[in-house]
Amino acid sequence: MSYQFFHAETYSEQPKPVKGAAHQFNSAAQVEAEAERDPYYSEHVDMPRPPQQLSGTLTIADFRAKRAKMLAEMRETVTSKTGTTYTRALRKDAATLYTEIHFHPLTSAEYLANMDEHLPTIVNWGRRALADFKARMPEGIDYTSVLHLDEGHVHIHILAMNTPDPKLDANKLHAAKTAAAAFRETHESDVIVSLEKPELAKRPRKPKKPRPSKNRVTQKKNDEKHGKALSAWETDCAEVEAENAKLLLEWEEVNKEHLKESRRKRGRSSVQKVYGTALIKMQDDYFEAIGKPCGLLRHGPRLARKSTKQHTAEKKQAKRMADDMTQLEAQRAEHAVIDADLAARANKLAAAEADIAKREKAHKADVADAAQVLEREHAAIRRAKFADRKAREDKAAELADKEASIAHREAELTEAVDAMSEIFEAVETGEAVVENGKLSLPRWPDIIARMKGADRNDVSAPIRKLVIGFVGLVVRLTKRQQDSDAPEPQDDDDAPGFGG
Repeated sequence: MSYQFFHAETYSEQPKPVKGAAHQFNSAAQVEAEAERDPYYSEHVDMPRPPQQLSGTLTIADFRAKRAKMLAEMRETVTSKTGTTYTRALRKDAATLYTEIHFHPLTSAEYLANMDEHLPTIVNWGRRALADFKARMPEGIDYTSVLHLDEGHVHIHILAMNTPDPKLDANKLHAAKTAAAAFRETHESDVIVSLEKPELAKRPRKPKKPRPSKNRVTQKKNDEKHGKALSAWETDCAEVEAENAKLLLEWEEVNKEHLKESRRKRGRSSVQKVYGTALIKMQDDYFEAIGKPCGLLRHGPRLARKSTKQHTAEKKQAKRMADDMTQLEAQRAEHAVIDADLAARANKLAAAEADIAKREKAHKADVADAAQVLEREHAAIRRAKFADRKAREDKAAELADKEASIAHREAELTEAVDAMSEIFEAVETGEAVVENGKLSLPRWPDIIARMKGADRNDVSAPIRKLVIGFVGLVVRLTKRQQDSDAPEPQDDDDAPGFGG
């Protein structure tokens, strides 16, 4: 191995399958534990060694503890299909861990066998890799990095979390995923659309239960008839559901072939192309920042389709380029000293210019004072306009409240008239009964039910008096018709006394 190897990935708490490994799954917790060399997650290593902690805002142990604490305390607000909102813990499949792995061509065995010789090479490579990582990341993130020397090649794990983000969204740290997300927001999707689903048959309407009858024989016949109707309805429903299931199964098979053929003709989607291009750019940038200065090749011989001889020549050329870049950096350090001297002179000149600017500032003070006076006058005008607009808005709100009150009274009066009509019809049909000066109905209208219950104060006093007076009139007329003395009307809200 003489070429660069750099891989970036994001992980969630929910395990996801590893590409190319049918029975292997990775999760954020598993990746963290493996990086820290937790014995349970290090069984793939023959002789695990403690990881060497490199730079970072946190140690790997503190990083794991902080991320776990933030996830446990995090809540997100969700809006249901009905429009109500509620809070819940962050979804398990939300990516909250960003990782990078950097491999060096040097094997762990070679490094451990001659550390004095290889240490400067690994230090230079690791320093550049971490500096490039920090340059690519936004401000405020937390990260940790460790060096592993117990597998085939020397490699570095970098773990990061997007601490400033309210959901710790790790995808925003991944350059390729960020590019794909930006493309989706500004371009129409070219995702293959599924075939239209077949129109499914509706379930037949459920038979209504007949009204109760006082006659037991009639009630029994009604129940038997309703039971048979229900049984037939359930049979019809089962047939409809079976036919719908058959239609959906046939549609799924046809749609599967449709999607497969359409994707074959289209090739990779636009988002996939953008994602792939961004990944290639990540590797190209990595080569310029780390690979080339460290004498690593951009591609291996297999991908570049080079012979062994050609690959060996390229390795030598890469080493010469790395040595040249080291000399160039030394020259840059010398130039930095010269630049520092020039900067000191520039500072003296800047001081003189600052003195001139100070004098100019004094002359501009009068102009600034006049501008402040003008601004205060403008502010007073804006405040007056705001007060006028506020008064108009308050007046409009007051009128809206009055209109709402009138509308409520009209609705309540309409409901009361409907209730009195319903009582009158019940008296005519014989459903209303007057016993002991009390009027009884099988079912009271809603407004009277509220008057009889705990919500009686929700009905205005005039409407209550109107309804009670009407009920009293009905009671008196009914009693008179029954050749009985009519009860005197009562002024109390409970009069003339509603029956059951």
